[in-house]
Amino acid sequence: MTKDKAKKEKREKKGSIDKGKIEDLKFSGDTGSPSGSDTQSEGTQAPGDGKSTDHPEKEEQAGQPMGGKSGQSSPAANDGEKKARENAGKSSLVPELQKKLEETEGKRDEYLSLAQRVQADFDNYKRRNKNAIADSYHSATADVVEAFLPVLDNLERAMDSVPDSDTEVSVRKGVEMVKKQFLDTLSRLGVEEIEALGKPFDPTFHNAVGQVDGEEGQEENTVAEVLQKGYKMGDKVIRYSMVHVVR
Repeated sequence: MTKDKAKKEKREKKGSIDKGKIEDLKFSGDTGSPSGSDTQSEGTQAPGDGKSTDHPEKEEQAGQPMGGKSGQSSPAANDGEKKARENAGKSSLVPELQKKLEETEGKRDEYLSLAQRVQADFDNYKRRNKNAIADSYHSATADVVEAFLPVLDNLERAMDSVPDSDTEVSVRKGVEMVKKQFLDTLSRLGVEEIEALGKPFDPTFHNAVGQVDGEEGQEENTVAEVLQKGYKMGDKVIRYSMVHVVR
């Protein structure tokens, strides 16, 4: 019993102490320092003055001009001076650029003239080369045809020597077929016979080996007889016609 009583007294004593602390805290809150509204803050105006005394440096800056320190030019003025200097520099470059332009145009005309001459020379070269190739082809063809002309001559002689008998008709017909095939081949190559009999003598195509008395109706200096036929390919003579000419 004694212990229980002692514990109870101890708890009551502790509770009374806690109540005392709470009352002390309440008292200190009610009797605290006065609020900041009753005190005069710094920077308030003095009675009858009408001006603030907190920032005197602002009053000094109020009298200065806008845009910075006194005597300093505005950005617009700086831009104008810069543009004026740029325009002056460009004006000084105009004569030099004009001179360079004239020199460049002169070189352009010179190179153009040179290119035109080279092109003309090249066109002439191609034309000459083309003509040379064509001439070489015609010359080679003419040489081959000339080598075969004696064969054609012999075919014609064979036809002339075959009599017109019935037994020889088939032979003559066969020779004529070979001759026709030969002439067709020459025609495809551009080879043609030179007309001579009864034509005026032309040393360009005819080779006169003698003169004969003309028959009635034959004019002087005309071809009276063809001893060997001539052939040409275009304007090129492969073989001249061997002829007799009327006196």
